Amino acid sequence: MDIEKLPVATVMRRNAPTVSPSTTLQHLIEIMCKTNHYMLPVVEDDSTLLGIVNYRGILNIFRPFSRSVSEIVERMPFVEKNDDEDLNLELSPEMGTLILVADIVNTSFVSIKEDSTIREARRIMRLHNVETIPVVSDKKLVGVLSLLDILVYIFKEHDILTSE
Repeated sequence: MDIEKLPVATVMRRNAPTVSPSTTLQHLIEIMCKTNHYMLPVVEDDSTLLGIVNYRGILNIFRPFSRSVSEIVERMPFVEKNDDEDLNLELSPEMGTLILVADIVNTSFVSIKEDSTIREARRIMRLHNVETIPVVSDKKLVGVLSLLDILVYIFKEHDILTSE
């Protein structure tokens, strides 16, 4: 079957790691490191998808200005440019437990329905410049689809990878 016509449910990962709004920053980073997932869905106890959290959201809470303000400031000739603002973060140990996912959750995210096609999913990924999107059914998280999931499916179909 043509992969572009396959439903997302055929290719997505059903048991993707998730976090709740009350997850601490420390625990969030531990989950990201342990699972190698850098975008995690944020869900309520009943699996209702509230948003996503990713490493960019983590970095943004430590930046002194928003990206647009930073760009304006950089254009000013009398302001010293800081090339590595992501490396010069002001941190304290308490932040690991005081900052919660609720503080950094992105509620302006894209998702896709499980009966959508892989072609539709890929268009959404390109349009929004993302490589991973949550998959929903009636506002409930049912899985996650990544570009890697699509590639793995294609490689298995062509016997480049064997099924697990």
